[in-house]
Amino acid sequence: MRDTKVYIGLIVFLFIFFIVMFVLFGIDNIKQEKYSSTIIVGDTSVWKYEKKKWLNIRTRTSLDELSWKKYHVFSNNEEIGEYSLWYSDNRWYAFDDKKNAIPVDATLFAYQANFNMNVYPFETEDTDVNNQYVRKVLQDHNLGLSSNFTSIYKTKVDFNNDSTKEDFYIISNAFPMGTDPDVIFSIAFMVKDDEIIYLYEDIAPKTSSYNGCKPYYNKFLDTNNDGIYELILSCGRYSANDQVDMLYQYINNEFKIVISNQ
Repeated sequence: MRDTKVYIGLIVFLFIFFIVMFVLFGIDNIKQEKYSSTIIVGDTSVWKYEKKKWLNIRTRTSLDELSWKKYHVFSNNEEIGEYSLWYSDNRWYAFDDKKNAIPVDATLFAYQANFNMNVYPFETEDTDVNNQYVRKVLQDHNLGLSSNFTSIYKTKVDFNNDSTKEDFYIISNAFPMGTDPDVIFSIAFMVKDDEIIYLYEDIAPKTSSYNGCKPYYNKFLDTNNDGIYELILSCGRYSANDQVDMLYQYINNEFKIVISNQ
């Protein structure tokens, strides 16, 4: 009799345990399966998210299928409206309902989704080597504090919605003009709770063409409606017209690239 009660008690415990696990994780996974979106980054990247997987859209047939559909369109980091996009001559063009052309520039960003995607508005501010985190990163990489920077700035973003803004930094001497550095470097990192977390590190001896990649924060956005922002880090290249676009997700206290146009 006692063994029967123990057995029943164990079954009840396991049943409750599985119910709790399903409520905590299963429901969220089911919801995530339903979300889908298409993201257009400038004229260089088209990404599709469906069933928790990312896909690069590259073929002309696939790009044509996305034309003349409505997207939320952003230019210069601001949403300018919902317009139809048309892909031609390796670039996107925007039109209103009357087929009037809408001016957009190279910073075009657009999305189409079955949910309201949050795109975080942000601004950048200059910083310098007196900033303790910039100084530490340079010293940790054996880079001179007197380097001639071509980018050195930060932006504040509450990317995980905890009511505290994290600092995202870019420091770079890529594409130097009038100087001749021995090392070309570009570093992107975040500071969270006084900890430096790296996104991008490119440090190499100079080349005759000063080749390299100069990164910038393109967008902070919630691509899968989970309440946590992902970010797009884009990188201009000296010797190529097309920029590199990388979508990062913050997982287990580090940033990982979930998709790139490379």
